[in-house]
Amino acid sequence: MTPATFDITDMSALEPQELASELANLPGWPFGQISLDRVDDGITNVNYFAHNADGVVFLKVPGPGTRAFINWDVSTEATRCAAEQGVGPELLYYDATSGVQATRFLDGYRSAGAADFADLDRVSQIFGLYRRLHAGPLLSTTKTVFDMIDEHRGQLEGAGVTLEPYQREVLDRWDTVQAAYVDAGLDLVPGHNDFNPPNYMFGPDGDLKLIDYDYAANTDRYYEIGGILTLFGYPQSVEHGLISAYLGTEPNPGELARIHLSGIGAAVKWGLWGLYNAAVRDVDFDYDKYGAGMLAPAHHWLKSDRAAWAMKQL
Repeated sequence: MTPATFDITDMSALEPQELASELANLPGWPFGQISLDRVDDGITNVNYFAHNADGVVFLKVPGPGTRAFINWDVSTEATRCAAEQGVGPELLYYDATSGVQATRFLDGYRSAGAADFADLDRVSQIFGLYRRLHAGPLLSTTKTVFDMIDEHRGQLEGAGVTLEPYQREVLDRWDTVQAAYVDAGLDLVPGHNDFNPPNYMFGPDGDLKLIDYDYAANTDRYYEIGGILTLFGYPQSVEHGLISAYLGTEPNPGELARIHLSGIGAAVKWGLWGLYNAAVRDVDFDYDKYGAGMLAPAHHWLKSDRAAWAMKQL
């Protein structure tokens, strides 16, 4: 029997056998009795392959504390919309109380790795995928990189986190960039907002899918493209061709500027996200190191001549 203290909104701590039993009691659960195999990928949630007599589905159980920065209703909306665009796998089940999601198993697909991001043909394919995603209908919620940075700053303050001097300077410099960028105007599109390589799944026939819409919301058009180019460290000599693959045309200086500044924003956002997770989560992952590893290069980029040039193009 389930203990009286069990909270259905946090099922991530359950052992697989216990979890399988609880899942069968969820409203509208369509899969009957299942067995679960833990999936190692992922640092935010607890993921499983769920097996029953009909086959396998991919199951996501929200990690502890994730409701502080993930809206599971919006994540599910984005998952459904992405599937309709042919960008992501089909959504099979969602429980709003627990946040549990199930999507179609991508049989024969594999997660992207470092070699894929070194292959410019594959990266061009990823950029083409974003072009399709961004052409879809807007989602019910908007959360740009600027909104996310502001949110994480408030969370860090609420958690009593003291930033290093260079990290405070990052935020001071970013304030100027953010004000200028927002004042110049945003071009909102439905966004995925998470560049983690395992989110890109390559199929045996060359197909590509984008999974895990935890952070999805309407975002500025250039954020995801800039984030990939910046966080994966592509040289400017390579960037131009990849940007053209996304835009379908040659980029102009204003677009190049927005892409570059958005990339710096991605480093600031994920840096703050890392520091916040280090403060509020007790898991086997060095979030503090991750956050510092994002903010240190952001500190350098914000002081660079290229950032100064980009600001003039807004």
